[in-house]
Amino acid sequence: MKKGQVLTFDSELIRFNITSPSDYSFPVYDGLTFPTMLFDKPALNIFNSDFCRPILIEYNRSLKMFGGINMHEYKVKLIDIENCTNPSDTRTCNKVDKLDVSKCISASIPNNTIFLSKAHFYGSNDETIKEMNIEGFTPISDKHDSVLYFEPYTGTPFKASYRMQLNIEAIIDPMRQSEDGSELEPTKKKGVKRLIPIFWIDQEIKISEEIIDKIRRGLTIRQYGQYIIIPSAIVLSIIVVVIMELIAKCAAKNAHYKRGDYIKTEAFIQH
Repeated sequence: MKKGQVLTFDSELIRFNITSPSDYSFPVYDGLTFPTMLFDKPALNIFNSDFCRPILIEYNRSLKMFGGINMHEYKVKLIDIENCTNPSDTRTCNKVDKLDVSKCISASIPNNTIFLSKAHFYGSNDETIKEMNIEGFTPISDKHDSVLYFEPYTGTPFKASYRMQLNIEAIIDPMRQSEDGSELEPTKKKGVKRLIPIFWIDQEIKISEEIIDKIRRGLTIRQYGQYIIIPSAIVLSIIVVVIMELIAKCAAKNAHYKRGDYIKTEAFIQH
């Protein structure tokens, strides 16, 4: 069950390191290898070294992909791991629209300067949109949400669409050109705080067709094996019951012989 879990991480660029499980009370995976049998794992935590934190991915639905293979779809959920009802279950942590990753980018950057959000601020609530003066974005799930598709028996990630955005919080100080147009002059208008996108990360990862075919063959064998194993188990159970009945009858017959019941009966008939 510890397959793919991060044990230690140390960054050469910034002052950051973790030692699992002392830093987190929940398992954290490296984003490449995951445990098998995901049916009882509605949420996984992937450590992202670029942002120095685990990112929660949560089960969304089941569907068929890649030629009829049953897949589990997981979606990224931004959370505050410092504010959870149950520290061991990240599903109980407060959902947020943006994460402060300033110190992960550089130790010299003040806190609350650079924020991580979903692409085009997908899923942000109206309060965040208004507070940060975010305008002009109309994100949709198919283009701006992060999604991963797992084969649940093997825990193999078949496909992942990773869409995140880095933003800088800035105060826009309204200026105007001087009358001669040679320089900018301050105005009496109040500065406006805005969350300005720096860049948008849009990556798509898919495993090779060779591995997909190999897993598909294994799943096919498992599926058709059920049709053989289950009837065989039923037949074997019937045979075992019949054998036990025969053994029980033989044992009862031997017991009668030992008591002499059959001898007395035969003597009575002759008489």
